[in-house]
Amino acid sequence: MLRAAARALSPGERLLVVDHGSTAPWWWNQDHDASHPTPHEIAADLGLEPDGWSTERAASPRRVTIGPKGRIAEVVDHVLLFRRTTG
Repeated sequence: MLRAAARALSPGERLLVVDHGSTAPWWWNQDHDASHPTPHEIAADLGLEPDGWSTERAASPRRVTIGPKGRIAEVVDHVLLFRRTTG
């Protein structure tokens, strides 16, 4: 889906990808062997050609969230912003 969205963009337009970089402690799947891809792994998986795209942001900000019964946890998100430079 993200690759199709990227192909639909014209030069100068941007693709924003935001996804989970960690799991909150109350999440149903607590597989400690599971890992979340890094922003760079996500970018590589998109297969955007370097001569046609620039990466404007690839970050993993942390935020505090409130879950069931008021439980508080710090989680990681991934924020990637790409700009199409050529068509």
